[in-house]
Amino acid sequence: MDKDQLLGSTAASADGEAARAGTDPVLDPTPADAAPDDPTGAPPSGIEDTPAKPGLDDLVAGWVGRALDVYPRPGLPLTAHWDASAAGLVRQVPYVPRFATKPLELLDRFGAVHVGPREVGFDGDAVDWDRVIELRTHPAWSSLSADALEANFAQYLSVIPRLPGRGWVLGKVSELLVSLYLAVVPLPDDVARLLEVGDTSDDHTEEGPEEVAERDLFTRRTVTEIVYKRRFGEGERQACTTSVLLQLAFPESTDAMLALAAERGVRVVHVPVDEGEMGATIKRAASWRSAALGLRERFARAEGPTA
Repeated sequence: MDKDQLLGSTAASADGEAARAGTDPVLDPTPADAAPDDPTGAPPSGIEDTPAKPGLDDLVAGWVGRALDVYPRPGLPLTAHWDASAAGLVRQVPYVPRFATKPLELLDRFGAVHVGPREVGFDGDAVDWDRVIELRTHPAWSSLSADALEANFAQYLSVIPRLPGRGWVLGKVSELLVSLYLAVVPLPDDVARLLEVGDTSDDHTEEGPEEVAERDLFTRRTVTEIVYKRRFGEGERQACTTSVLLQLAFPESTDAMLALAAERGVRVVHVPVDEGEMGATIKRAASWRSAALGLRERFARAEGPTA
């Protein structure tokens, strides 16, 4: 299909969606370097034809992988404010239907990571570094149970009322979260390796750096809590599942938080974990993967393409 045919097909699809929603079918273009789009109703990669040991590109929905490629990453040392959010990544789709604009705006302050020389935070709630007392980190597996993912989905459902375009936005968000989740939660073949302490088997020597990095995402530490001074006493900002997944997708963001904390003399606490709990959690990884795929399918059926 040539470019004109592709654009015509995309516009026709948007016209149909807008007609059902009772709104203007005009599309809002995003910047030229945005990631190419996939069909709105495309299932996340991993549901069908998944190879036995897929890499990152096989696990994520096509548009998600391309959005991650073009999204700016924080440089170190970090000299300017940087943030990432579910809404920001969805906006990398090159033609966002106008009817989806309002629901996207409602997500701007939800499911996000913020870090810069002046402030740090999650979900639209950034705290000035002068008020930050402590950062706490946990390994990713402690925040990524299937129950936590489902609870995060429920939050998105509650944030967006039944406006036109709600289903389109929630469909893209669900593709994003499930794609990022599947890229982190280990495959059955990797579970045994994660459970082996000090393993020196030949299997490790056959893996390249990228494979090792992907497998180790599940145990990588992310900033999950920010303790800060309030007018009276102390407060806490906690990272939701989306915020943890975004830190894993952009590991430079976690590195930037820790580097800025060290620069400002902010205490960093790497919360210790129970090895027994870690083993039990990792063993449940395979069931979590199945639950995530089932959640995506159930979510899509419940919302429909334009609900």
